[in-house]
Amino acid sequence: MLGPTYLSIEEATHKYGVEKKVLTQLIEAGMIETRETPTGELLVVADKNGNGHKPQTKEEIIAAKFAHLCGQPISASEASRKYSKLYSIPISQRSFSRWCEAGYITVLSRGYKLELNEAEVAYCAEIYAQKYKEYGGRMSGVRIFDEIGNPYQLKYPEVAQQLRVDRHLAREQITET
Repeated sequence: MLGPTYLSIEEATHKYGVEKKVLTQLIEAGMIETRETPTGELLVVADKNGNGHKPQTKEEIIAAKFAHLCGQPISASEASRKYSKLYSIPISQRSFSRWCEAGYITVLSRGYKLELNEAEVAYCAEIYAQKYKEYGGRMSGVRIFDEIGNPYQLKYPEVAQQLRVDRHLAREQITET
């Protein structure tokens, strides 16, 4: 069995896309595991800090789960009814329209109503449903997709969770006063 992979602080800042100051704060908070070399250099343990598996892309998810729907037309209102029922959560027609405007869903034809590619509609609905369940239906401010339509991945889920708890506690204190 191979041992852990180590990165220098500089390598880790590039790999995780954060500034050195932020990485240092995460290390000091105990959220990033490190090891010190005999010379005193601090190394980040890459295997235990988000390097476990590569998230699937939009294309990989569609190919694996929704390839049979590629090119099949569906309107945003039909999609809302179908996928809200399928996932037992509300997914508005407007959400599908916004995802279309953002380029995550391809428009097959523009007539009386927009005909959308159902494979991409099904993909967006599934990712939305996963996030909806993950956040207990509190979707305000939750990023669902990245800029190219892949499922959005938090770089530091522990930090995001703590910020949510802090915001919730702050809201409770405001309502008590």
